[in-house]
Amino acid sequence: MESRLVLGIDNSIDFLNIALSLEERLIEERRIKNTLPPSQILPGHVNQMLAGHGLTVDDLSLVAVTLGPGSFTGMRVALAFAKGVSAGRNIPLLGISTLDVLAAPFSFMEDHFIFPLVDAKKGEVFSALYRASGGSMERLTNYRAVKPKDIAEGVLTPCLCFGTGARLCEEFLSGVGGITIVKDAFFRVSCEELIKEALRRTGDATATQPIYGRLSEAEIRFNVTVT
Repeated sequence: MESRLVLGIDNSIDFLNIALSLEERLIEERRIKNTLPPSQILPGHVNQMLAGHGLTVDDLSLVAVTLGPGSFTGMRVALAFAKGVSAGRNIPLLGISTLDVLAAPFSFMEDHFIFPLVDAKKGEVFSALYRASGGSMERLTNYRAVKPKDIAEGVLTPCLCFGTGARLCEEFLSGVGGITIVKDAFFRVSCEELIKEALRRTGDATATQPIYGRLSEAEIRFNVTVT
């Protein structure tokens, strides 16, 4: 079977992340922090990355994108671009939760609970609890936004806690036995891991709607529905 060329895109936290991979062999990954809006720079970076390896969009076999929860605007920009590439070139698209991708590298931690925490701003964190078993990751809870003071409710141990929201939750988790808190690493989404997770899920039914984790500002202030 011919190896698949996969484009991975994440814009759900603090950086725009893009990667290109031939199956699971990473070709290039970029982490971009720019003063310009991601919608203005994403197409250019993707085209540059492809052209730098003598490739075009038509060579892609799969597009993988994070769905959140995270930055409302960021993930919608990435998803809109991914959907455009997919529809315009008839390329399969896989959307995967940002929290799923953050948890995935720890699947080797047999019988441990994995708790990625993403700073959701407004005094909340996005989270979901996972269990590593048999080399894979099982999600045990819904994706949710919670106040740091409530974060320890329902946490099972032994548990690894990490991510951009770990510092916010440290004082409420540090007194719980069996919890390891990593404050200074594992902040960002790895598009290499996103691609690996997408390849593992190829053939599965997948949603391509953003995962917000809470109501948007527009829904709260103006009583409208955002999809």
